[in-house]
Amino acid sequence: MHLRTLIFIIGVLAGVIIGESSSFGSEIAVLAILISIIQGAIYFFERKNVKTEKLYLCLFTILISIGLFTGIIREQLSVQKDNFTCAACTFTAKVISTPEVKDTYQVFNIHPEVNNKNIYDVEVKTPLYPKYKAGDRLQISGKVSEPKAILPHNDSNSFDYVSYLKTKNVGSEMFYPKVEILPSDGITFQERLISLKESLISKLETYVSAPASSLASGMLFGKSSMPIELTNTFRIAGLSHIIVLSGFNIAVVISFILFIFAFIPLTLRIIFAGSAVVIFILAVGGEASVVRATIMAFIGLLATLIGKEYVAKQALIISLLLIVMYEPYSLLHDVSLHLSFLATAGIIYLSPVFQIIFNKIKSESFRSLITTTLSAYIATLPYILFTFGKISMYALLSNVIALPLVPATMLLSFLVIVSSYIWGGFGVLFGFVTTILANVIIWVAQVTEKMPYSYIPLQINFYSMIMLYILIVLTLTYVYKKKNNKENETLQTENVLISGVIAYSTVENRE
Repeated sequence: MHLRTLIFIIGVLAGVIIGESSSFGSEIAVLAILISIIQGAIYFFERKNVKTEKLYLCLFTILISIGLFTGIIREQLSVQKDNFTCAACTFTAKVISTPEVKDTYQVFNIHPEVNNKNIYDVEVKTPLYPKYKAGDRLQISGKVSEPKAILPHNDSNSFDYVSYLKTKNVGSEMFYPKVEILPSDGITFQERLISLKESLISKLETYVSAPASSLASGMLFGKSSMPIELTNTFRIAGLSHIIVLSGFNIAVVISFILFIFAFIPLTLRIIFAGSAVVIFILAVGGEASVVRATIMAFIGLLATLIGKEYVAKQALIISLLLIVMYEPYSLLHDVSLHLSFLATAGIIYLSPVFQIIFNKIKSESFRSLITTTLSAYIATLPYILFTFGKISMYALLSNVIALPLVPATMLLSFLVIVSSYIWGGFGVLFGFVTTILANVIIWVAQVTEKMPYSYIPLQINFYSMIMLYILIVLTLTYVYKKKNNKENETLQTENVLISGVIAYSTVENRE
């Protein structure tokens, strides 16, 4: 079943790529559906007279053809949006994201209130004051232009920063416009959730000292107001991934709901947990990594509900299919999706290999940390070299040191918020411990950054990236088989010795 699903999804992804990049998408879609009909007829009417190998080939062709047709049609049905630009204009708009506070400015997204509804949002940079919040209605005057790549993105040949922004629904930008706050015309449910998230972040910042508070809020809610210098430090250290939302956030939400509602039936607990995750996603925003993790979590909850085994491989490729079917443009241009998928795939497929390679490590938890970190690093390395053209030389070391602290820091950050509503003293206590742990993580990043050759440029092209992936797969497959063969030989030798001892003992007993 996993192989069939994988074949179909490969067809869908290929169809999306063809639909976006080829002018003959419609013709290919018609040809694909005709091939699937012909092959389907052969499969159902001639399956008793055809050899098994030909039936498998026939089924493979059907799945690929239907996938191609589905992908092409879905891409062609995508709503085309326009960039909202003007040389000098005044318009009204609504703040639709939580402002991120940087060193000397704040940045947030707005959606212009114009006649054309199918337009991208506008990213706005303004001074630190006055503060804005999600749901504010503004009158803005200034120049709206298409975005341009800025450091650290404009020195890479492979990272299409403008297309990446469009995956976030941002098509233009404004710098320091004239802004006037207008009376609100109502607030939506999602804006209420975003406002709630902002108040929770404020509560966290009350009890956790800066800059640890900005790191904690980034871990917990995916929106960090860390200084630009510290953000670059985490990037150089290879730790920037811990500032964004991940599957652990979803696991915390689900575990918390399942725990506090342990007294009710499982079905209701799963429904409550699923609802809580949806509310969390609406509040923090649907980043690719957290959407992928959410879909996989929902598949896990569904498997638990119907009493089926959860298969991570199946859940991963289904999550990728659903994301691409919802937004086909993300397949080629969403770097966050690519990195999240590659890292998760590496953990799922490569971890068992490294578990065998590092089987001499006695501590199971440390071995698991090494294997998962190395698996994610190896799986994403070729793509990072192709896309960004730089490599963090000590990323493995910094991750091995810092990652064990991340779950505890996130959990304590969560407890800071929850306990502060019960008694402020709890907030102070948990906030103190959270500050210490977060500062240790920051210290690890800073020490890593100062090490010699911590970040070196190394750009590879697309074909080199593919060849590097092939080399990694072949090497790990060879090592895995060699290790397996040695273990099997050792096991067989032990079995022979044990059999000999048993036989000798039996003879002695008979004598």
